[in-house]
Amino acid sequence: MAKVDKKVSAENWDDLEIFTSKGARIKNPQITILESNSFMFNAAFVHKADISQATHVILGYSEQNNSITFQFTTDSKALGALKLLNRGNGASVGSNSFFNFYFLKNAELVGKYIPRQIKVPRVGDLWVIDLNKKNQGNDGK
Repeated sequence: MAKVDKKVSAENWDDLEIFTSKGARIKNPQITILESNSFMFNAAFVHKADISQATHVILGYSEQNNSITFQFTTDSKALGALKLLNRGNGASVGSNSFFNFYFLKNAELVGKYIPRQIKVPRVGDLWVIDLNKKNQGNDGK
């Protein structure tokens, strides 16, 4: 039988998490625009953005910056909140109305994008993808 270290009881282990994501790919966080007018958030992005508990996402669009923003929330009643579908290998949200409202041509946008976090005055922290910077070559796996 292994000897028990008595010092452990005096240490703080409140943040201990049991690793349950065997096989998860945490390299290359990406957001993919799919042909179905949906956004796919890969497992690496879900991990980096710490959105595994989020249930909804609020989308935004800046024509001036040619960018789409993402604000994740657990508030289903937040203005513009869309249901986020969490899967073991990432998350996704669909929004035909978003693409139609902003006259975004999906065929030109389909692909993978590298998200970055920004702070927008009067709004707060958002994740954003620059539609001028489609990720070429890296599959995010």
